[in-house]
Amino acid sequence: MKMITSNIQQEEREIALWREMLAGNVAPFESLIDVTYDLLFQYGNKFCRDRELIKDCIQDVFLEIWEKKGSLNHNIPPKAYLLASLRRRLHRMMQKNRMLFLDHLLPDEGFDIAFHAEHQFIQTENDQQIASRITHMLNGLPKRQREAIYLKFFQDMDRDEIAAIMEIHPQSVSNLLQTAFKFLKTQWRSIVSLLLFLRFVA
Repeated sequence: MKMITSNIQQEEREIALWREMLAGNVAPFESLIDVTYDLLFQYGNKFCRDRELIKDCIQDVFLEIWEKKGSLNHNIPPKAYLLASLRRRLHRMMQKNRMLFLDHLLPDEGFDIAFHAEHQFIQTENDQQIASRITHMLNGLPKRQREAIYLKFFQDMDRDEIAAIMEIHPQSVSNLLQTAFKFLKTQWRSIVSLLLFLRFVA
C-alpha cells in the first residue's frame, strides 16, 4: 500500500510540474528534469549501452519539449510522453547511425529487465536468488512482451500509455501482455519450487 501511495504522489508531482512548465516557468521545468532523468536513463539503457547517446537524446527531448511548450497538451501524462519521445529519438538515432552504434546495441536489439539491490523486496541472499530467477524468466520473453511487462508493472503504466509509448494499438498491448502471462504461468512453477526450497533450508 505504501508503494502504491508513493507512486501516486510521484505521478501527481510530475503532472503538477508538467503543467507549470507548460505555462513557461523555468523552475518547474528544471524540477521535472530532476525527477524524471534517472527513469529516462534507465529506460534508454534497455535499448542501447552508449551512455553518451542516451544522455544526448534525453537532453534533446527536454529541449524540444521546452521549445514546444506552448503547443503541448496540459493533460498529457508527462512520464508516458517523455518515455515515448526518448524511445522514438533513440531508435531514430540508432537506425540512422547503425554501424556507429553497433557495439552498443543490446543483443538482437533486446530489452533487458533486471532486479537490482535497490528494489525494496531484495533484502537477503535468498531474495537475490529469487530475483535472479525471475529476471531470467522475464528475459525469456520476446522483446516487445518484455517492454510491455516493464511499462505495465515496473512503471505502473495503463494500456493506453503503453500503446502511446510503443506506438501500437491498445489492443496490441493487451495481446502482448496476455501472451506474456501465458508463458510466465508455465514458468512460474520453478519460482515456487525455489521459494519452497529456500524456506525449508533457511
